[in-house]
Amino acid sequence: MQKTGYLFILPLIIFILNACAIKPSPPLDMKDASHSMIFGYVEAPEKVTKVELREYGKFYLPPFVSPPRVLVYNNGNFMAENLKPGKYIISSFNTKRSDFVLVNSKRTAYQNIIHVEPGKAKYIGSYRVSDVDRGLLVNKGEFDVRQIRKPSERHIIKHLYNVTHGTVWQAMLEHRMKELRQ
Repeated sequence: MQKTGYLFILPLIIFILNACAIKPSPPLDMKDASHSMIFGYVEAPEKVTKVELREYGKFYLPPFVSPPRVLVYNNGNFMAENLKPGKYIISSFNTKRSDFVLVNSKRTAYQNIIHVEPGKAKYIGSYRVSDVDRGLLVNKGEFDVRQIRKPSERHIIKHLYNVTHGTVWQAMLEHRMKELRQ
């Protein structure tokens, strides 16, 4: 009888922990009216689990100074909220098995700067990461990152509009959608 109970409880615990791990936390509400958000989409050979965003020229030493939080959703959409105005770069896209490092020198960092203006929701694009030659080591090798047309900015906004329900970000996304209609 006890073995049957354990066989039932163990899968239930694993299912609950897995469900908690897959769903990203909800976006935080705006801290300051000058803060902004960026959003976009990325697809890779396997599911992207992390997008590393960094402020240009800033050094991060977690847990003392951490990079901005980026929420990545199962459909490939991502967003970073509460960004101070300034210059940012996406340094890498990460999957469970691979890190696709986009910035490996000051020159490539400078060429990929994202200018964040105060109080705006900014679309930074949709991207496809594909393996060219990963080599023997899964984490190393060559890859290609290309900007793609779909999903469009509107499509991503529709998803994030629902995700940001009840926050100031939802109003920002609604404003951006109205701008796109003009």
